[in-house]
Amino acid sequence: MHSKDSITLSDYCELLSHAEDAVLLELERQTYLQTIAPQMVSGKMQGRFLSLISRLKQPKYILEIGTFTGYSALCLAEGLSSDGQLHTIEIVDTYDHLIQAYASKSKVYPKIKWYKGDALELIPTFNIAYDLVFLDAAKNKYLELLTILEAKMKPGSILIADNVLWYGKVIQTQKDEETKILDLFNRTLAASKKWNTQILPLRDGLSISIRVDS
Repeated sequence: MHSKDSITLSDYCELLSHAEDAVLLELERQTYLQTIAPQMVSGKMQGRFLSLISRLKQPKYILEIGTFTGYSALCLAEGLSSDGQLHTIEIVDTYDHLIQAYASKSKVYPKIKWYKGDALELIPTFNIAYDLVFLDAAKNKYLELLTILEAKMKPGSILIADNVLWYGKVIQTQKDEETKILDLFNRTLAASKKWNTQILPLRDGLSISIRVDS
């Protein structure tokens, strides 16, 4: 426990938010110990937020694009309906050993289907209308993925996109190509009549969009 003199607002929020379970705690710890980019894991604050949105929606079908070590998939799966499924796509197999060793211990693990490959190729083959989508893939693919996802999401479905502030680079005058795409992705959602969007400055930025047309 932090002393009252040293606690930060972030610490305060974590301390007084619902705790993650032991499986998630260990998975996050092992992600930091065994990967070279552990900052990609959602972590407690974002993970609890994803879980909360999922619990509010109680989706039958969730799609996650970008599995990493499976932390966010477990959080999202907590809110699935009793007969629900989560489909998660990862293009590399680098982190499969962590999923097998730690994520597999979760009680929601049986509700998750793990796909390996390019999401741009896989998603069009899925004959499913998704209630909730979490986009956390290669940032230069966000616009292409948005086009594909619009055909897989019905009115009332929710799209959550991660890293939409991209370390603050989206507001810089000079932008690299990846940042330009993220900025255009954000502007496309904001201007579209298909979506009602809110960007939150949580960690590296989350946008939450509700599909509002047919």
